[in-house]
Amino acid sequence: MINKAEILIISRYLKPKDKDGFLKVISNFSFIGIMLGVATLIIVMSLMNGFRIELLDKLLSYQPHISYMSKGDYKFEKNEILKLSKENKIKITDINLVRNSEALVLTKKNNFGVLIKSFHKDEIKKNYFLKDSILRGNINSNGIGIGLELANKLSLDVGDVVTLLSKNTETTPFGLIPKQFNFSINYIFNTGIYEFDDNFIITNLNQGGLLSNKKNEIEIKISDPDKAKFFTKVLKSKNPKNFVYSWVDTNRTFFDALNLERNVMFIILTLIIIVAAFNIISVLTIMIKNKSKEIAILRSIGFLKSSICKIFIISGAAIGFLGILFGVLFGIIISYNLENIRLFLNDYLNISIFPPEIYFLNQLPSHVNFNSVFLIALFSFIIVLIASFFPALNASKLDPVKNLKND
Repeated sequence: MINKAEILIISRYLKPKDKDGFLKVISNFSFIGIMLGVATLIIVMSLMNGFRIELLDKLLSYQPHISYMSKGDYKFEKNEILKLSKENKIKITDINLVRNSEALVLTKKNNFGVLIKSFHKDEIKKNYFLKDSILRGNINSNGIGIGLELANKLSLDVGDVVTLLSKNTETTPFGLIPKQFNFSINYIFNTGIYEFDDNFIITNLNQGGLLSNKKNEIEIKISDPDKAKFFTKVLKSKNPKNFVYSWVDTNRTFFDALNLERNVMFIILTLIIIVAAFNIISVLTIMIKNKSKEIAILRSIGFLKSSICKIFIISGAAIGFLGILFGVLFGIIISYNLENIRLFLNDYLNISIFPPEIYFLNQLPSHVNFNSVFLIALFSFIIVLIASFFPALNASKLDPVKNLKND
């Protein structure tokens, strides 16, 4: 416990006199360094958390949770999957027969490679990919759908005819050449993910069959995406020779890279906090040198070594605590207003910050995880205590007789 005398001494030491100007400057630098280090760490972690959550939410909205390679009897396979889901208490929210392929869009000026996603004609209107995403036009079984960004890039709209060059070939007097097909655009969709809206064309399975000989897949959406890995194992155990994979497998490299980047940034910013916190060593060292006579007097009137050590540990901890407190507040405020700051800088500097074509998202995401904030604050405070301990220990070891004689 700390007594009133110790509190009084600590309060005096934390208010440097005018003659201790250099000490005051270093104290302020330590405070600002810790504050900015903690704030920056919270902002970066919130941004990366938000980016991961937002991107994961978007990806899972427009990607299947599980893909199951169909062998041809869709009705039988669908019933088998539904039966296994009930047995394992997995709630399936959507199941579609799909063909994924590629094609080349031919225009007068340029040619563009696109991804083709083909759905069963009875499921195309209610599939997960187009749910709440139709911007204009109407879905029917004859026409195709095109992403908004791709439509803008190719200057296409509803009612226009587009030519697709398929992977399927035909024999001509000049040899094998890719087949070309003309399709009418019936609708334009906007998923909100730049990568999808800039690359995807939606067709029915018959149209998809003209463009590619790839096998059909059964794409499954479940109520809890975290159970996709478990249900994938169940499906594999029932059909060992069949190719089954989950969204975790599809995006493993991407999210591993995100986690690696997040961990690296955490380490770098933590080092900044450590450097700022260890400035407290300089503050306390100078303070001890300036207060050596007072320390000697305190020891001579009965203050224990532990009391002297406690006084300087708390003095250093107080500077660190205030820096951490203001850093947490500053970091949270900035994190909640990152998108507004981005828009302001875009207008003021006339540059594109966080371009959607690179990050796949239309706005800067931020998610403040208060558990992470608490751990950052706690970890920073532990660093401050460690930095304060060694000078405080040296202060407690000062010889009062020697210091009084030297004075």
